[in-house]
Amino acid sequence: MKKWIAGLTLAAGAVVFGGTAIGAEEDTGTPNAEEMSYKQKKDLLAETALEKDIPPEILKAIAFEETGMRQFDENGDPVLNENEDGGIGMMQVTLHEDDLENRDIDQDRLENDTAYNIEIGATLLNEKWDWSGNIIPNVNDGDRHILENWYFAILAYNGLDQRNDPAEQGETYQADIYSTIEDLSLLNDVTVDMPEWEATYEDGGSRIHFEENNVTTEEKTPSTQMFENGEDVYSLRSETETTINFREEPAISSRDLGDVPLYMPLEVEGALEHDNSRDNHFGYYPFYYADIHGYMASAYVREGKITNFSDVRSQKLTEVIGYLEARDIISGYPDGTFDPNKPIPRKHAASMLVKALDLEVPDDYTLQANDVAEDSPYYSALKTVEYHGLMTGSDNEIRANETMTRAQMASVLVAAYEEKLPAGDEPHVFEDVSQDYWNYEAIDKLYQNGLTTEDPYRPGEDVTRSQFARFLERAMKK
Repeated sequence: MKKWIAGLTLAAGAVVFGGTAIGAEEDTGTPNAEEMSYKQKKDLLAETALEKDIPPEILKAIAFEETGMRQFDENGDPVLNENEDGGIGMMQVTLHEDDLENRDIDQDRLENDTAYNIEIGATLLNEKWDWSGNIIPNVNDGDRHILENWYFAILAYNGLDQRNDPAEQGETYQADIYSTIEDLSLLNDVTVDMPEWEATYEDGGSRIHFEENNVTTEEKTPSTQMFENGEDVYSLRSETETTINFREEPAISSRDLGDVPLYMPLEVEGALEHDNSRDNHFGYYPFYYADIHGYMASAYVREGKITNFSDVRSQKLTEVIGYLEARDIISGYPDGTFDPNKPIPRKHAASMLVKALDLEVPDDYTLQANDVAEDSPYYSALKTVEYHGLMTGSDNEIRANETMTRAQMASVLVAAYEEKLPAGDEPHVFEDVSQDYWNYEAIDKLYQNGLTTEDPYRPGEDVTRSQFARFLERAMKK
């Protein structure tokens, strides 16, 4: 994702924060009584987050957890001391009097100017992020657009205190923030993976000290609210769903214009927009789909360019190819075609398997087959599948340019995904594959595990590009 620059008006003055001058926004809040609408507040939260390269999901969740996105109470007074720690306003900015003075922060504006309160809260969060690798651990590769990578900055925003140590307290502030993101940003099938870590405490104190400088998570969840106007994206939701609502306006209550299939290539046509619900933290992106202008929820947008192949008409095949293309496993031809009915050469199948399985090979390993030159663009992929025993050929030849038969494909896929493809309780009796056929067991495993339902199986036929794509996608999803 690219960094999105929000169109916020800056005042002529500047706030000196943490030794660095930052622009101070004009007063867009309404002092001493009137609360902004939730739409206005979510717009401000998202714009400020994007300006500072923070996932908007995180800033919205903090505002929600701290105050329910309120700057003022029911009497029109600023929300103060929500947690009895001196917090001010929607973001519960918590600074000592000396900090306010030294940083040249206007307390009256913190209390009465919603935009200013969000600005300072976001700057404080970024200050905690800058502690990564020193005061707090760095998470994964430090990509600012990955939700998991903000774990310790969120913790520090609330305080490096024992109350935020899950080993001591169980539920913590940062866990609540991520639960809010999962529940309110429409990430129904996503669980943000929080890192494992251990704290130490000195002299009986409650301040957290970290044993590690770097931690990792198994899952890495990208923000879906940081896309830029004109950026190439595609549609995606839970793999059990086949379409996504395309609406006339940016709201759940808006008229449904139709359905967008999964892995549909799209181009963002403007900034993220919000409805007026406090509990809907997702936004809507404007798109043109089938020459109609409409809106799709941000949770269903993914970064990446998917090709709209001119010779692929089936929605299911579009999704299969999109699934593989999004993972850089498959591509089409320069003329914009995929040629789905063309038999697939063994070298192309080898290349796809290496990428799908993320296979590696020792640097000093050389291809044992003698029919592929080292300068061949497929040499690396072929020596990798040979090394892992997935495709070995015969008579010292791997036959890279030969097309693959359906029987050969069964052997290759079963070898590649053996743990996912157990044998069935009772062997299937095929019309055209006897149980003494040379690789009956591999073909039977494809059938028993639902990778194929075809009987007769036609083992001697060539596998087409679209067929191999379908089989590989099914194996990957097992």
